[in-house]
Amino acid sequence: MNKTFATIHKALTAYISLGVFAQMFFAGIWHAGVVSTPDAHVFFGLSLLLASLLALIAAAVAKMPKAIIGRTALLFFLILLQPILMEGRRNGLPFISAFHALNAPFIGIVGGMVAAMSREAGKNVETAVSMATGD
Repeated sequence: MNKTFATIHKALTAYISLGVFAQMFFAGIWHAGVVSTPDAHVFFGLSLLLASLLALIAAAVAKMPKAIIGRTALLFFLILLQPILMEGRRNGLPFISAFHALNAPFIGIVGGMVAAMSREAGKNVETAVSMATGD
């Protein structure tokens, strides 16, 4: 079962690390006036938030190394921070909302790092030799 949750973690972190590029594209088409609302950016961002929460749960259930669980928690926190930063604009603090764009590359960096760590952990599990003899 640990391998199943490790595979789920690997898939979710790959989705997140690639999804950051989609998020930038959705923000770009909104700012360029191709679409009139940021709905695609907002809703896809919410899917990334959900994916990061599920990845954190999967990493914990799979009993992955603490370094992976910790960085997955950091990834979840950074993605959770995005809508909080946007609230700054609605609350009369536009300077705070400027950090929304600055936080995005950090999400991409941490997401890529966690995805790479997850792939490496998967290789180590698959190539490990069992010490049980079954006799």
